[in-house]
Amino acid sequence: MSNFYLKELSAYGINKKTSSIEFSPNLTIICGASNTGKTYIFKCIKYILGSDKLEIKVNSGYTSFSLTICKNNHDIKFTRDLNSSDIEVSSDFDGIESGIYSTDNEKENNINLVYLKLFDIYEEFKVPFNRYCLMKRFTLRMFLHMLMINEKEIERDNSIILPKETINKTYFLSHLLYLLYETDFSSYDPDDSEATKRIKKAAISKYINDKLFKLKEQSEDLKKHPILSANYNINEEIDNLTIKLNEIEHKLNETFINGQKLLKTITEKNEKLNESLILLNRYSSLESQFTSDIERLTFVSESSHVLSNAKCPHCKKDLDTSSQFKVSNETINAEICRITSQLNGLIEIKNKILKETYDLNSTIKELENKKKEIDTTINSVLKPAKRNIEEKINTFRNYISIQAELKAIEAFNQQCEDDLDDLYKKQPKKQTYIPADLFSKSFIEDLTKDIKSILKSCGHPKYDSASFSFKSFDIEINGNSKATNGKGFTAFYNTIMMLAIRKYLYDNARIKPSFYIIDTPLLGLDVGHTHINKNNLTLGIYNYFINSMDQSQLIIIENEKDMPKINLNNDKIKYYNFTHDDEEGRYGFLFDFKD
Repeated sequence: MSNFYLKELSAYGINKKTSSIEFSPNLTIICGASNTGKTYIFKCIKYILGSDKLEIKVNSGYTSFSLTICKNNHDIKFTRDLNSSDIEVSSDFDGIESGIYSTDNEKENNINLVYLKLFDIYEEFKVPFNRYCLMKRFTLRMFLHMLMINEKEIERDNSIILPKETINKTYFLSHLLYLLYETDFSSYDPDDSEATKRIKKAAISKYINDKLFKLKEQSEDLKKHPILSANYNINEEIDNLTIKLNEIEHKLNETFINGQKLLKTITEKNEKLNESLILLNRYSSLESQFTSDIERLTFVSESSHVLSNAKCPHCKKDLDTSSQFKVSNETINAEICRITSQLNGLIEIKNKILKETYDLNSTIKELENKKKEIDTTINSVLKPAKRNIEEKINTFRNYISIQAELKAIEAFNQQCEDDLDDLYKKQPKKQTYIPADLFSKSFIEDLTKDIKSILKSCGHPKYDSASFSFKSFDIEINGNSKATNGKGFTAFYNTIMMLAIRKYLYDNARIKPSFYIIDTPLLGLDVGHTHINKNNLTLGIYNYFINSMDQSQLIIIENEKDMPKINLNNDKIKYYNFTHDDEEGRYGFLFDFKD
């Protein structure tokens, strides 16, 4: 499905103000009086999309025109000068390269493929031009008239969908078939000779044989594998190995969990060991302090005996210190006994902690050895065993897969050989190409339903008598040609026919056109003294434009006198009114040109 819309049209000229108009991706209505440039918009778009010439007044001063198309949120700008066959493309869409292209389809850098890429068609190809299968290139120009109806064509008596030139009818129907079904026309191509078929066969045969040779080589290599040397039941072996693999994975998981538990226990023991070492340090400090205190007090006690018989160094008289030292010695001895008792208790606790520390170190070492054994079991035994079993299982499975692929390729090869052999047989003479035979059986019926549905929504009283005729490829009312209803109604029915083919393509086509332009859909509509209400028809068709704008982009160009009063308060609608008046609104399409 193509996904693009016409975004903006611009006109340029020396010393001229650039004239631009933006289009809604859904519905754009351009209304105004005659000679305001409405039809210029139509002509400029068609010129940029490849028509041979642009009929525009040379005294306007505008000599270059550009059309910006948005595809998948990327802009592609097409610029073409007046009377030039070259189109400059500026693109930020990956699928379309910027450059200068020609409107001449015979040139290598022709613009046609760029147009087709907008419809997601990335290769040029040919379709039948006539019943004798003359093949011609698929081009946008051959079905562009179906997407763009101008004011001169809107009153055509014959089909608005078919090209004006009868000689191009089959060529156009081939295009329509491709849009609808992506029909493959290669079987109708007379250039597909026997020599070409033989070349195709040789290429396909080589590809298949090369593929078979490589697969057989792989199969032989697998058969030489030691595991496959014995006469195993492969499915049974895979089942047994899968059971073993599950057992190893279970043991691996269990061993890993045990290792994690051990690691947690080692961590806890180390934390306890650190706490014991901290206590030992504290107790060692206390022990040193207690020992120092005892030594100091003992020294004081012993010194008191010497001082008791001492003389004054100045007067040489005996010192009377007996009562003082007697009290001090008793106190000191009592303090020494207390500290000695505390020291003994401290040493007892310290020895107990030393034993706990020794036991903790032994336990931690034992646990770490067990953890190493578990890690060794996991990394050197269980994981290698798991990998070994997985490799065996994969080997068996690869063998089964390749054997199955080999059988499939051999069967496919046989079928291809049979098909290719048919190419050497005498081919029946090609039948005449009849495009009508390739349309869906429900094509006429479904298109008739769409025509009736649109006429009904427009308030047409004879909608139920309308039908589609494949012979004329046109709408009929009560089995009569639309032309029997006069020019005004002919334009109206042509609009209905275009809208019907638009809806049918939207509902059914593989490649859906993204835009349609109708110039003056109500041109000359005059119901006269009939019982048909013109206001109902005009309001009805414009309401249909609004209600169906999600099917594709729709651009309507309308005369101001025929424009009904409708509610255009919708973000999806762009409305322009060319006033032919500088003081009120926009004069026309070209800013610097007054007619």
